[in-house]
Amino acid sequence: MEYVNSVKGKILLGFLFAAIVFVAFNGTGNMNHYSMHVWLHVAAGVLWVGLLYYFNFVQVPGMGEALADTDGPGPAAIGKYIAPRALLWFRMAAATTWALGLILLALQGRGVDGVVGAFTLAQGYEIIGIGAWMGTIMAFNVWIIIWPNQQKILGMVSASAEEIVTAKKNAALASSINVILSIPMLLAMIAWH
Repeated sequence: MEYVNSVKGKILLGFLFAAIVFVAFNGTGNMNHYSMHVWLHVAAGVLWVGLLYYFNFVQVPGMGEALADTDGPGPAAIGKYIAPRALLWFRMAAATTWALGLILLALQGRGVDGVVGAFTLAQGYEIIGIGAWMGTIMAFNVWIIIWPNQQKILGMVSASAEEIVTAKKNAALASSINVILSIPMLLAMIAWH
């Protein structure tokens, strides 16, 4: 039972059961190699967007309340133990989702033509191209804006009080943009299939 409750156990057992489903239905024509790539892309995307929503709707407001509560325990445990772990999964999910999206575009378009078609919004790629651009902007925000600023906010890199205030504003804006983009991006993902 302890293994089932561990992070490693949950992930490995989830993938094991997914493999069983894939093998069981692969011969029926309901699943193929392409659907496995789609599934991996969607699974990574669920993790990415789920953590994005967690940060925006739960953790950041909760840390704000914890800071304002002078009689409470404060946000130190969240900042020290939870945020760094959640940010690691967040970054890895963003990178995985984006990379698998490129692979799917290449598979769909028979190679680089699919990727180029999506990013140039060529005919037949309009909706998924819009989604690919939104996902690219979101991944950029995660790696280039949110993560470096969160390192300052959480004290992972040294920063002055003024730099931390600026980092909070920059990370919050990029994260808010990602929440806003995630809604039409998800629509573009499902409209393509």
